[in-house]
Amino acid sequence: MHLEFRHLRVLLTVAEAGSIRKAAARLQLSQPATSAQLKRIEHELGGPLFVRGADGVTPNENGEYVLRCARDLVGGFDRLREYARAAAEADRQAAAPLRAGGTAGPLVSLLVSALFELVPERRLTIDARRSVHALVKSLSLSKCDIAVYGEFPGFPLAVGESVATRTLLREPVFVLLAEDHPLARQDAVDLRELADEEWVMPEADESGVHAYLRLTCGAAGFTPSIAHVTPDLSVAQVLVAGRRAVCGVWPTADVSAPGTVQRPLTGVPLHRRLLLARNTRTVSAELADAAGERLLAAYLALVRQRPPYLAWWQAGGEEFARGEDR
Repeated sequence: MHLEFRHLRVLLTVAEAGSIRKAAARLQLSQPATSAQLKRIEHELGGPLFVRGADGVTPNENGEYVLRCARDLVGGFDRLREYARAAAEADRQAAAPLRAGGTAGPLVSLLVSALFELVPERRLTIDARRSVHALVKSLSLSKCDIAVYGEFPGFPLAVGESVATRTLLREPVFVLLAEDHPLARQDAVDLRELADEEWVMPEADESGVHAYLRLTCGAAGFTPSIAHVTPDLSVAQVLVAGRRAVCGVWPTADVSAPGTVQRPLTGVPLHRRLLLARNTRTVSAELADAAGERLLAAYLALVRQRPPYLAWWQAGGEEFARGEDR
């Protein structure tokens, strides 16, 4: 018989169990088979390694030496296997594309730019969705690795157990008005002043965008009239410029339609939390944290490019956006 690595595990199991009967149970072998195998191993190594007794078996002096060597060899093999598997997994991770996502808008491009800088060696694929529900489902099914999206207060989006999220900041909703609208002359608009207006909104979806508006306006004492529904901001801009509707907009959006202006809402009654989500199996916390910091820095640069948003930010809005209770 040639001594093999599996025989060392038999020796160690017998020593740890203290009896051939218990060792056989652990090895899922019969007691006679385990006893016969132990005798063959001892023969190959030149003689008995255990003292047999009524209470079980104990290593003799030669057995103690053999067991010390066996433990070193088995431990070294286990470390070798763990290292090799970890290295192979790291190679697979490096070869696999990093799948970044988000809902349509400037935030996705900011995330992509951050990842280009942080992991330039990784191939990047983009999954930008119009539906935040579809995006979150993609994260939960491990079809997306890292993503940025918004979530309305009171309408949490359920993510899978393998997904971790962190709040970047709170982003206010501004109102888009015709430039000749009477409220456009004000620096800020009270939500109640829009009670008689018709609204143009994106389509209702699982994010709760319509319900959130209705609940918030209801708390202000009125029910909003959602007269127009369109996913196309350019259509909404035409309606607003023609005094046919008002529209909520994110202040980071590049809204430059002629005949319209953006105004903040007094007291920030409408806002969303901007979240960075990662698949914990494929994206490390360190990479997500670094991406989050770069994303925030790029977001602040975008704030400086939007005069209405910058004015709000400098007038105390930053405290709300980056507050501890976000």
